[in-house]
Amino acid sequence: MKKRWWIIGSVVVLLGVGTVGMNMMGSQQAMGMPVQIATPSKSALESKILTSGTVIVEDKQKQYANVTGILREFVVKEGDKVQKGQVIAKIDTSDVDSKILDLEAQIGLAQANMAKAQTGNEPEELAQEQERVLQAQRDYDTAKKEYDRMNQLFASGASTQQELDKAKSQLDSNLSSLNVAKQQLALKQKGPRKEEIASHQAQINKLQVERGQLEKERVQSVVIAPADGTVIAVAADNGQYVNKGTELLTLANLDNLLIQADINESDVNKLKLGQNATIEGITLGKQKLDAEVARISPIATTTQSSSGQGEKTRVKVMLKPTGELSALKPGFHVDINISVEKIDDALQVPIEAIQQDENGSTFVWVASNGIAKKQEVETGMENELFSHIKNGLSGDEQIILSQTDALSEGASILPMNGGAAPTGM
Repeated sequence: MKKRWWIIGSVVVLLGVGTVGMNMMGSQQAMGMPVQIATPSKSALESKILTSGTVIVEDKQKQYANVTGILREFVVKEGDKVQKGQVIAKIDTSDVDSKILDLEAQIGLAQANMAKAQTGNEPEELAQEQERVLQAQRDYDTAKKEYDRMNQLFASGASTQQELDKAKSQLDSNLSSLNVAKQQLALKQKGPRKEEIASHQAQINKLQVERGQLEKERVQSVVIAPADGTVIAVAADNGQYVNKGTELLTLANLDNLLIQADINESDVNKLKLGQNATIEGITLGKQKLDAEVARISPIATTTQSSSGQGEKTRVKVMLKPTGELSALKPGFHVDINISVEKIDDALQVPIEAIQQDENGSTFVWVASNGIAKKQEVETGMENELFSHIKNGLSGDEQIILSQTDALSEGASILPMNGGAAPTGM
């Protein structure tokens, strides 16, 4: 009997507990749908572009051999700092010196020949030409007398035609010699020709140009640092035979570093020159560097995504870091936070509270006396967490943050106070 009454008592208790539970659940449903609420906050709101980039050195230049020869005294190494005008190496061009000496001798001879041509003939030379004219005249006169004599003999029948022709031939030959002698005398008396002087001068100019080129080679055989900087790459070895144009080294100004980033096309319209950014990363440890947007590429580049599925379009952006840059090295990867917009005193709500109606208007759900109501708002800047409310809220409202998809105008709700909305980043 006792056992039986115990069982009956247990059933009664269970039924009582179940009834109480059902009554409590029904009471809660009658009070409305549980929702989490928060009040808008008013604080600084900042929109950022978060990306990564690579440290590059843009102010760099390669140095090449200007002459052909053996590289000497080339002892700089990667990381060495050099100053503008410092001798970096010398190129052995010993054959150049001998070529210069040979050209100088040729120039001296050409100048002497031109001086002689400009001075004209010596009196002795003119006297010799005059004597040649007189001798040619005497020879001609003798030949003329002989011809006249033979002509008389031929007319009288005392000489043959053959003897007359021989005398005539000799006369013509002597006349020709006389004319040549007179022309030679006239040239000597006239002095040097302009064409002859010009020819000598042209030869001298040609030799001087050749010498100038060799002199330039001799100067350029000494390799000089063109600017202050750090050697970041060495492309030749001391003692190596190099040709003109052989790369020797790369010099860079490591005080003029840039950070190159590829920005997604959806964020590019937010960028402007001069916007501030923060640089950080494992290579910097706890150090953070300030930077600003220095250049934005005018073109975009589309590449295949790393997964092979689809494409991505990005725009190259250059940022200029400032401050102590010794921790940065070309090739380092860094994290970049670019501040694209900031409002110091912005009324803001969590971004998940922003809804869009069928007509395209923007609204939030507001809890008012246990009832859900739509409140149309005008939004402004937003980041990944919060949205700026430009119009529509005073800041005292209770904004519904959860169960928004299941809400309807005038629905009963049970607000669960989640506290004020967190401040913006």
